[in-house]
Amino acid sequence: MSLVEGSSRTVASGRLAAAGDDAVVSPILRAAAGARVTAVATATWSALAVTEGGVLVGAGEEASDLVAVVEGRRIRSVAAGGGASAAVTEDGTLLAGPTYAGEVMRAAEGRKVASVAIGSGFCLAVTEDGDVLGAGNDGSGQISGLRAAAEGRRVVYVAAGINESVAVTDDGVVLVSDPRQRYLTDLVEAGTGRGVTAVSLGGFFALALNGDGTLTATGHHSEQVAGIIEAAAGRAIATLAGGLGVTTARTRDGVLLAAGDDGRHQISGILAATAGRTVHTAAVGTHVGLAVIADADDDCGPLRPRQICASFVTTGDPQDTHALTFKVGTDHQELLSGGGCSVVDTRDTEATHLVVRRVSTGQDLATGSAYFTHDPATGAVDIDPDKSQLPHGLTHHRTDGNRFTFTWTT
Repeated sequence: MSLVEGSSRTVASGRLAAAGDDAVVSPILRAAAGARVTAVATATWSALAVTEGGVLVGAGEEASDLVAVVEGRRIRSVAAGGGASAAVTEDGTLLAGPTYAGEVMRAAEGRKVASVAIGSGFCLAVTEDGDVLGAGNDGSGQISGLRAAAEGRRVVYVAAGINESVAVTDDGVVLVSDPRQRYLTDLVEAGTGRGVTAVSLGGFFALALNGDGTLTATGHHSEQVAGIIEAAAGRAIATLAGGLGVTTARTRDGVLLAAGDDGRHQISGILAATAGRTVHTAAVGTHVGLAVIADADDDCGPLRPRQICASFVTTGDPQDTHALTFKVGTDHQELLSGGGCSVVDTRDTEATHLVVRRVSTGQDLATGSAYFTHDPATGAVDIDPDKSQLPHGLTHHRTDGNRFTFTWTT
């Protein structure tokens, strides 16, 4: 269902976008506020993100367990789902919570892990030398069957579903855990000679991403399957992920696609938040959707003295647009939530009045003030915490290059 990707590619970072159940969305946005994010994962009631510095942050009970396990380690990638979560460190060490995923961690001790897939009650891992490891529910041979099929083969990819699993070898052969399942054998046949690179499983269906960027579906064509096939029509697909409930894909030019159960508005919300943006990676589950938006979308370009590159995010419904206004005398500048970053001119000689407003109603929700400082020697702009009285619920995070992220908690 959920996949930890290998590290053989250059990892891009960007701004985190989130949508869905606010019990998870608000905490993960706060945890990642101001940080550039490289990887994300979601489970039913949790969300995880890896920052550019390799720090794992999360929201939800499952997430907190994994965050505690990996504390102090630089993380490369992360996965969650099926009641478990796992992370891979920069040196290829697998870390996981005290579940069946933890059993895989012990099995992988002393070996470098390339990728991990978490299914419904079981976990699979692929080592960098192509071996398959697994732990958890094996009632349908989703572990032992796949390991047997992969014996003597070098595996580069695994996918975990409900009661089934799939692997892809380095020579492009698709292997399945249970050859008695027609939709799995159909997948093998459909993928022959097509260079399959990724698979999504849902218990009664399988989706494969072919080397030419097209999708192949076998088994039951639910609304979830039909929806992603329709969305991908005429597009070259770069990545595919998902399982029972939600399937996501990303085009080669960075457009996020998703289909399935949208009961928490996690699909429609994350698609709205990423519309017109370049997406590096995403994870959408049954309650929460996460996406990493490309840095280029937030680049303000060269800044003049006293200017900052500022963005404004809120923790509520991403479709409920808010504005943050900066006022000094008769001059005012405005940032829109989810609208990327903009150059803001600051004054270090007088207070800047700040107003948070709901765009749909024009209602001012919070007011306050900020006293900006400017260091002529270094060019650094900051906010004086002693003099400033930011609007209630508004926080800010500053990074190098005078980049500011303002976050308003609704």
